[in-house]
Amino acid sequence: MGRWHDGASEISSTVGVRYFARRSGGSLEDAEEELREMQDDGKKRMKDVSAADMEFYTNLMDDDDEEEDDEATADEEYRLRQQEIQLELDSRTGRVWKDPWEITEEQWMSTATVDDLPEWSPEFVSRVSQERVQIYPEGVPTLSSLASIPLPPAASPHPGLGQAKDYAAYRKDYHYRYLAEKVRDMAQPRIEGILALSDWDDKQEAVDKLFETIEADLHKAEAVLGKHPQFGKWVERAVEEYLQSVKKGKTSATISDDDSTAKPVFMDCYDNTDGDQMVPSILSPLQPHPRDGPGRMVEEWELSAHKKTKRILLRQCTKTVAKTLEENNSARIFVHGRKGVGKSALLASIVASARKSGQIVLYLPDGDRLRKNGYFITPNSKREGMFDLQNLSQEICAQLLTSHEADLQGMKADKESMEKYFKDSQLERIADYSGDGILLVDLLEHAQERKNHAPMCYSVVVDYLMNQDDKPFLIVMDEFNGLYDHGHYFHMAYDEDVRKSIPYERINLFEQAMAAMSLSTTEDDEPTSNHKEIKRGGIIVAVSESHAIRRKVTDALVKSAESQVNMHVVEVPRFSDIEADHILANFEATGVGKLRLDRGDTVMDDEEVAYLKMVSGCIGQQLLDASVI
Repeated sequence: MGRWHDGASEISSTVGVRYFARRSGGSLEDAEEELREMQDDGKKRMKDVSAADMEFYTNLMDDDDEEEDDEATADEEYRLRQQEIQLELDSRTGRVWKDPWEITEEQWMSTATVDDLPEWSPEFVSRVSQERVQIYPEGVPTLSSLASIPLPPAASPHPGLGQAKDYAAYRKDYHYRYLAEKVRDMAQPRIEGILALSDWDDKQEAVDKLFETIEADLHKAEAVLGKHPQFGKWVERAVEEYLQSVKKGKTSATISDDDSTAKPVFMDCYDNTDGDQMVPSILSPLQPHPRDGPGRMVEEWELSAHKKTKRILLRQCTKTVAKTLEENNSARIFVHGRKGVGKSALLASIVASARKSGQIVLYLPDGDRLRKNGYFITPNSKREGMFDLQNLSQEICAQLLTSHEADLQGMKADKESMEKYFKDSQLERIADYSGDGILLVDLLEHAQERKNHAPMCYSVVVDYLMNQDDKPFLIVMDEFNGLYDHGHYFHMAYDEDVRKSIPYERINLFEQAMAAMSLSTTEDDEPTSNHKEIKRGGIIVAVSESHAIRRKVTDALVKSAESQVNMHVVEVPRFSDIEADHILANFEATGVGKLRLDRGDTVMDDEEVAYLKMVSGCIGQQLLDASVI
């Protein structure tokens, strides 16, 4: 191989010389000589150029090394500055934990998406969350059971939420209860000696000395609280209450009840017959809405990886509503609260419990849609000044038939009720009407066949249910305050210029509910003249803070409700600390948001839990948002 290479080089050199000779026009010897001189000169030049290049590249490499050293020095200085900033932030007063102050390069460069996460499984749920989340044994409690379930106290008033007076009263009560516990502990070992005295005067003197001794000892023990102007009165009141309890034989009496140590409980509305539908059938016609829906309550179920459970937290305000319904034959309940605190969830839990109890429930969860999207409105052919929403009336009749067809069996509307809402010509077109009455089920089915009769059918059915006492009838309506804001329905029969909107109390769909509540937004706050009572059952309405409804309208309705004697006003507060803890545990147990696969890292991290409570203010919807982002 080597011999062949040398021969090939020699042949190539010879051919090159001959080619050069022909190009230059000289002899072969002259061409060889000139070619040798050119090769020597080229080698010399190549040697000079190589040395210069070597020097250039050497200097360039040295510059690169210096730049790398400068960059390394700058990086180190930046790291030290960041470390100083972190130490300074961590040492600030009030910080009880340390945060990672930077996002790592791996996190910035990550391309993982939700689809890359493993499938959720109950095995991912931590033991802490499994033990913390308690489900009512029967899934959905009846109203009587709900009214007696021990539940933790509601969150205390917060001065930052416009509750300064309530918060001041709460703090006074808290201080008194604290001192009462101290008084009991201090008086209990001394009371035996007083009871052992036989002479009444000696007992009275001993009791007087007990008052003085306990107040003096507490004043020394509580240096700050002892300076409160009400301190002496609180101690005196606490000693008197303790002595009265001793007199009644309750020497170990404490100021507490079952609810003070209770744990939160969830109801589960899921039924095996519901299949994969998002909303359980017991809460029909509640549906997810493309534009946030009624209170966004269903959003938690949509985000949940566990599709075989539909849980709602039971709270003190829920228990209060259930107890009110149990203790009153004709209850009127007005629910209000801040945006996102759980008003819609309260209504849904009451609807489920009422239906579990065998009550007939007219559930209108989307009042804002009903007050706007009725498609068209027509004058009522029987009652002058009233107007009908045919499409929505037909829709609600179908929902009532779907949810309570079995409960309505045997109920019959009489001739008087039919003639009150129907014209004679309309009654002739009802096939099942015998002239003396008609079954409610047949009337609801007729509404599905003839849309123009649906408003009258709806009015007859609701009027009958409000005036019967065979089965409790409950009306539940969310976003009720929208009915007192600007109207969205117009007709020439009401205003020839079509400039004034039709009042909602003149529309068949809202007539009975507004008459049952009898609220007003005027300054006199007088109930409306056409007030109607539900003979057996009640009505529950809630305001909405999520829609464009004037603030003064909502405030006026709250004031009107509070001014009425037989009106029960329930305010839904933010979550208490223990409720927020159990809500987060439920998020992990059902696979919601970032808690889906963290295997308890969040619920067992006090710092992260405190952060979520802080950014959400313990408000339900904001807590869900913080747990998803």
